[in-house]
Amino acid sequence: METSGAAIGEAPPSGVTRILDAVGRRIGAMAREITDTEAARTLPEEMLDSELVSIGNRVFPIAVRCLRSGGTPTDDELKVVRERAEQRAREGVALSIVLALWQRGFQFVHDECRAAADSDRDADALGWIGAVGFRLQEVFIAQLVEAYQQELAVQSDETTGGPQFVGRLLLLGHDPRADAERLNVRLDVAYHVLAVRLEKSPGETSTERSAREVAGRRKLHRVQRLFRSDGGPAMLSMLDRDGGTVLIPTASYPVDADGDARLRRLVAAVASAAGAPATAAVVESVDRGAIKDAAVEAQEVLGVAVALGRPAGLHRLADVAVAYQLSRPGPGAQRLSETIGPIVDHPDLMSTLRTYLDCDLDRLRTARALHVHPNTINNRLNRIESLCGVSPFQTMGIVALYAALTSLAVGL
Repeated sequence: METSGAAIGEAPPSGVTRILDAVGRRIGAMAREITDTEAARTLPEEMLDSELVSIGNRVFPIAVRCLRSGGTPTDDELKVVRERAEQRAREGVALSIVLALWQRGFQFVHDECRAAADSDRDADALGWIGAVGFRLQEVFIAQLVEAYQQELAVQSDETTGGPQFVGRLLLLGHDPRADAERLNVRLDVAYHVLAVRLEKSPGETSTERSAREVAGRRKLHRVQRLFRSDGGPAMLSMLDRDGGTVLIPTASYPVDADGDARLRRLVAAVASAAGAPATAAVVESVDRGAIKDAAVEAQEVLGVAVALGRPAGLHRLADVAVAYQLSRPGPGAQRLSETIGPIVDHPDLMSTLRTYLDCDLDRLRTARALHVHPNTINNRLNRIESLCGVSPFQTMGIVALYAALTSLAVGL
């Protein structure tokens, strides 16, 4: 039977309400099924069970309501579409994948309507639903593409914008005042220089390359939100998904009795936003002209802390001062590394030496940590002395062995 399609204000044919009542009862299942599509499998798992299902449970009822009346979504309902499109653009999800997911959702609705229809008597109803559905899809897709492209433009401004540009000038040792004024970036007289290392989030370990990329962008976006300006001097963040440098205005984080706690809370917030451990090193209260050298020091301190296996969190030079000094290149450092050369290829001896030093020279604790008999520890320590020529039982030998391990850990 030929149909003329649906017009706004036209009463729906008989059968539309019955079909859509049946589809409405399937909304929860449809929302879950969208996660099992080919396009969805390119996304991180963290997006599937929470976000995609939630979006389906919000958007499918809007579609069903519009199909009942022949109307179009309200501005508030379309806000859901725009927000999700903006979020996907921020996360770096390809527009083709976004469109595929939404179009698959419309296909789900159409398929459910056909399954609920009576082929003999619901031709007019299905014609109505198809006509309204095409118009509805056109409205949704137009909103989605527009919001996605606008967000890409905003993101481009942010990643190559004022705060990042000014921050990089400071890291290069240049005077940024003229550019900061031109770009409306408020400067502080001094900054805490924070070097940050971010571990992989669970989504970044996916076997799907596209899922890893999206998870990394999502992580970075969540972290970057912590450093947005609140109206005072700007936080200058030069981070990527693996870390980087952040310049924190001392006006926002003054050096006082609670200053250390605030910085530690900030690093903890970074880890929470990233969904992965964050390790950081800080050089505090650095004048603008000295930021270049301070940034190098902060990254070096961070590298030493990581090499030594220090726990995630905030570190300062004072926390790793001995190891930091030992990490400086030169003939002394090279000679220290050579001290343990004879045992480097003996994993049991290396493990015993590290654990023995970590246990403050307590041989019983060392034995318990390594799950061996105390006599085994004594035998291994004697073997270390025999091979290395220095004693792990005497002060000079202990200092030499500790220094050698440290130099080895930091790559000298």
